[in-house]
Amino acid sequence: MIIRGHHLLCMLGFKGLGYDRDFIKNMDKIVKKLKDDDDVLIKLVDSVDNICEKCPHNFSGVCKNEHHKDSIKDMDDAVLKILQIKPGTYMRYKDVKAKMKLFIKKDVFDVVCSNCDWKKYGYCIEGVESLK
Repeated sequence: MIIRGHHLLCMLGFKGLGYDRDFIKNMDKIVKKLKDDDDVLIKLVDSVDNICEKCPHNFSGVCKNEHHKDSIKDMDDAVLKILQIKPGTYMRYKDVKAKMKLFIKKDVFDVVCSNCDWKKYGYCIEGVESLK
């Protein structure tokens, strides 16, 4: 499984909402798989991942939102840097969760996700706080 940096935070707060039915179904499948088996090996990236497969911003494997200042890619890079993980690293999801528990706090979330449209709903911060 391939997961981009910022999706680690998005998955924590996922409530079955999203861009469209296909996106929601795909993300729900991925989130459930990781919740059911946190021993799954994932590749952590700073580009399109398995969640992006059904995103309307994905055009032939390229996210239209990752090539500008304060982009999705910048969020990926920030999350991976905070977690001390280099893009392309393979890890078990349970080990990634352990790093998130250690390094992802509300103040980090507020900075990394400051430009995210979903931040205002509070779902993701609830997920971050549930890591404790």
